[in-house]
Amino acid sequence: MVEQPVTSPETPTGKPAAPAKPKKEKESARETIESVIFAFILAFLFRTFEAEAFVIPTGSMAPTLFGRHKEIHCTECGYTFEIGASREVLRDGKIINPGAGRIRMAMCPNCRFDNDSAYDAPPYKGDRILVNKFQYELKDPRRFDVVVFKFPEDAKTNYIKRLVGLPGETLRIHHGNVYKVTGDGSEEILRKDDLEKMRAIQIPVYDDAYPPKKLNEAGWPDRWAAMKKAEDPQAATIASWQNQNDSWKLDDASRSYTLAADKADQTSWLRYRHIVPSRQDWMKLDNGEPFEPKPRIVGDFCGYNEVDLMFDDGQSVESYWVSDLSVSGKAEISNAQEGAQFVIELTEGLHWYRCRIDLTTGQLILARVEVALDENEEIPVATASTSVRGNDNFTFEFANVDDQLSVWIDDDRIEFDNPTTYSNTQLHGMLPMESDYTPVGIGLQKAGGKISRLEIKRDIYYRGGSVAVSRDWNQMLGDVGQWQRAYRNRGRDEDYFEVTIPQNEYFVLGDNSPESSDGRFWNATNTVPRDAFVGKAFFIYWPHGIPLGQKGTVGIPVSFHKMYKRNGELVTDRSYPIHYVPFYPNFWRMQRIR
Repeated sequence: MVEQPVTSPETPTGKPAAPAKPKKEKESARETIESVIFAFILAFLFRTFEAEAFVIPTGSMAPTLFGRHKEIHCTECGYTFEIGASREVLRDGKIINPGAGRIRMAMCPNCRFDNDSAYDAPPYKGDRILVNKFQYELKDPRRFDVVVFKFPEDAKTNYIKRLVGLPGETLRIHHGNVYKVTGDGSEEILRKDDLEKMRAIQIPVYDDAYPPKKLNEAGWPDRWAAMKKAEDPQAATIASWQNQNDSWKLDDASRSYTLAADKADQTSWLRYRHIVPSRQDWMKLDNGEPFEPKPRIVGDFCGYNEVDLMFDDGQSVESYWVSDLSVSGKAEISNAQEGAQFVIELTEGLHWYRCRIDLTTGQLILARVEVALDENEEIPVATASTSVRGNDNFTFEFANVDDQLSVWIDDDRIEFDNPTTYSNTQLHGMLPMESDYTPVGIGLQKAGGKISRLEIKRDIYYRGGSVAVSRDWNQMLGDVGQWQRAYRNRGRDEDYFEVTIPQNEYFVLGDNSPESSDGRFWNATNTVPRDAFVGKAFFIYWPHGIPLGQKGTVGIPVSFHKMYKRNGELVTDRSYPIHYVPFYPNFWRMQRIR
C-alpha cells in the first residue's frame, strides 16, 4: 500500500532569465512572487498529467520496495539486511502501536541469529518513488509492471503491487509459481518478461562472504564443502554424497576455495549443503551444548518479515520448498588441460540442470538430467559460445527460475541456439528429493582453480493459500520424506489459488508474498478495474537518508516517537528517535524499479 505524502516533492521548473539591469526592490519582490506562482502551476500540471511522488509505508513489495524499515548489521556474521518496521507504529508513523510495541529482535537471513540490536536501530521511512501517470493513458498495463492503483474496496487509498494477470485470463498459483490456464485446461507458467527483472527481485539464501564464525569455530560445518558421490550408501553424509578431504580447500580469510589439478579424469565437486542453524542451535552455542547439524531443503524464508515485537510475534513462518534457485561467484582457472571442464549444477527434485563450459573451446552446454533414469546421462538442452578459454578468470551466474535456464558470464547474458525453457507441472516434478539438501554444485575436471564470492538466491515464492501457515511446515523442511507426504495430502490445497479475471480488470500480487494484502485476500473482489490505475512506478528517487556518525552511533536525534501510557495519555518517548542529523542520501538505492 502507498500513501501520498502530505507535501510531495515536485519537479523543478526552468530558471527565469537574468534581468538586464538592477531593478527596484518592489519590482524584485513582485517578480519573485510571480516566479513562485508560475513554478507551482507548472509543478501542479506536471503532477496531474505526467508523474507524481509517493511514499511506501508498508513492506508488501519488499525486497523491491521498502516500507518503514530498519537496516540491521548482524552482530554474528556481519551480513547487512533490512527488516520491516511498519507494525511498530500507527498509521501516522510517529506513534508506537500499543498492540505491537517496538521490535525486540530481527533474525539474520544469512546465519539465522536473532539480533537484539534491532530494538535501538534507527527506523527509516519507506522508499519515495516516482510514478508515471501518463503511460497508461497511451497503452494498457503490461504483465509484471509495478503499478499504483486505487484500492477497489476503498478508492481513497492507493496500493502498489506487481501486475500479474490480464483481462479474461484464468490464473492458478501453486508451488510458488503463477500459471495461466489454457483453453484445454492445461497450465502455462508465467515467466518474467525481462530476465534483468528476474535477477533484481531475487531473495538471498546464503552469501558465503559472511559465515557464522562462532558457530563454525564450535564445530558447525561450513555450508560449502568438497564432496564426492558415495560408493557405499553407509558412507554418505548428506543424501548420496560424502565429504572429500583431499579436494577443494577453504581459505577462511578470503572465503575462497582452491583445487589443485590432481583429479584430471573426474569432476571434483564443491557443493552447497543447506545446513541452516536455528534459534535453538544458537542457544546451544551459548550454553556450551553439542550441536546436531542437519540439512534442510531451501524454504521461502523472508528476512524482511522475521522480527519479534514486544507484544506480537510477527514472524511469518518459513514453510514451502523453493526450487527456483540461482548461484553466482567468481572462477579463477589454473592448470587447464586439453578438454578441461567447468560445471555448475542446480537440482530440482527429480530433475537436475547442468551448465558445462569446455575450457578449451569456450563452448557452453546446458543439459538436463533425469535422476529417475540415470543421473550420469545428460540430455542436451542448448549450446552457446563464450569467451572463456583456458586459465581464465570470470564471474558466473546460473539460474533455474520459472522453468527457464539462464547464464551470465562477466555479467553478460549468454544467448543460446535453442530455447532454454521447459515444462514441469506434474506433481512428481514439484516435490523435493534428498538431493535437494545439496541443491548447488560447482565442479572442475582436468583443471585446478579458485572459486570465491559465492552467493545463492531464490525466486519469489508466491503462496497460493492463506498467509497464516502452521509451524509444522517449517519443521518438516528438515525431513524431505515427511514434507513430501504432507504436501501430497494437504499441501496442494493449502498452497493453491485460482482466479478468473473479468474483462477490463487485472490481477495483482505483492513481491513480499507472505506479508501482502493483494488480490488473493481482498473481501469483495480479487481484481483491479482498468480505470483504477494511477500509473506505473518507475524510479526510487529518495530511499532513506543515512545518518552520519561513528560505529555504534547514528548522529544527533531531532525528533522522537510518541507512545500511550496506561492511562491513555500520549507522551514523547525520548528513548526512540525518528530523525537524526546530519545525514547523506542513500545513492545506492536510487534506481529504476523493475
